[in-house]
Amino acid sequence: MMWIFEWDIPTGDSAALDSIYAVTGDRVDAAIDEGEQAVTLARRMRDLVAGTDPATWRDAGLREHFTDTLDYQVNLFEALAAYRTMVLRHAQWLDTGGRAAYTGWRTAETAYHAARDAHRKRYGADLDLPPYNFTAADLGARRADRDPAMAWAARALLALILAVVLLGLLGRGAGGGAARGLLLGAVRPWRVAALPAPGSRVDRLLVWLVPAVVLVASRLVFTWFAAPAHLLVTLGGWALFALVVRLVVGRRDPFHLWAVVGGVALLRSTLLLAALAGRGPGRYWFAFWTAPALRAAYLTVAFAAFCWLFVATAVVLRDRYGLPRRRAVGLTLTAAGVPLGLLAGLVAVIGLERALTVWNDQLALLPWGLSRILGITVYLGIPAELPGYAAVAGAALAAVGLLLSLGHGRRTA
Repeated sequence: MMWIFEWDIPTGDSAALDSIYAVTGDRVDAAIDEGEQAVTLARRMRDLVAGTDPATWRDAGLREHFTDTLDYQVNLFEALAAYRTMVLRHAQWLDTGGRAAYTGWRTAETAYHAARDAHRKRYGADLDLPPYNFTAADLGARRADRDPAMAWAARALLALILAVVLLGLLGRGAGGGAARGLLLGAVRPWRVAALPAPGSRVDRLLVWLVPAVVLVASRLVFTWFAAPAHLLVTLGGWALFALVVRLVVGRRDPFHLWAVVGGVALLRSTLLLAALAGRGPGRYWFAFWTAPALRAAYLTVAFAAFCWLFVATAVVLRDRYGLPRRRAVGLTLTAAGVPLGLLAGLVAVIGLERALTVWNDQLALLPWGLSRILGITVYLGIPAELPGYAAVAGAALAAVGLLLSLGHGRRTA
């Protein structure tokens, strides 16, 4: 029963399955063999009972019921053993990248699908011996299937970013001005103000289009193209921030603003894509659940890159657009508070438990049955009022930013 979440729901979430793999250590083959041994033992039990003389039973109906139950056990154990092999080989591939593990995973996946279908077909309408619910298992398996393709997509996006960097270092040709602006915006935003405004419409288009494409594509790859709820929050946050700072600039040329915001977006996306390029999102979450030191290092760098967006934006508002330091900081705080307040408010209206359930169903990170049996917020001890608090914090941050920005005229750029 340790291999399933609740009674008849084999889990498909990365948190449980990756942790189980980590516990096996170097005994993956032994763990897989134990699943096969369980099937062998169930078959032996079934054969022993089926081989008894019906005349020796006080009730022939009881014997039939007994053998039917053991047939069910054999059939179920075959499906669970195949599933055990599939998830362990997949996790082994995520861990090692070995060809043998990959081949074993794909072979076991075929066996699992056949055993699962046979189980459903045989017991789908049986009320006495009901089939197991493989919904959660299939959710996880479908996302695992996409890991190799997502890894290649991440590599392609990294190649695109590398091309932007090289073009930015050269600073010549079509798109060179945009690439130069994005490169400086990512790492040295205080130098963006000195860049001449490009005369090329291509540069003005690429300076925001390339980061937007990479931002959207990288988050699609991160979510296996299967989690629109996650995209709504992450991409919605970026879009709202960009909208507010664009309103701050007003009728002035937004090229330098897009160079900074887009450059930091590329920087942040590079970090994410580097984590995905190895073996896809599955490897990302495998390390998240099983490697605390690596997780802490990644989250520290990722959070620093996130905070860098606000620093860089305030710098370009001050240096290029002539806003006094206090006003630039205040309006940047407002731009940060607006997405926090609106998106947290949306979650509060939907309900935190419902929002987390939809999010988790699409990403398959926590047990699928958690929200249906215990409740994610209840089990994890998350206050249901948390989105409301976050919405208030976002509104307060936006208000404080506006107060800081009042009463200060623009200085000359």
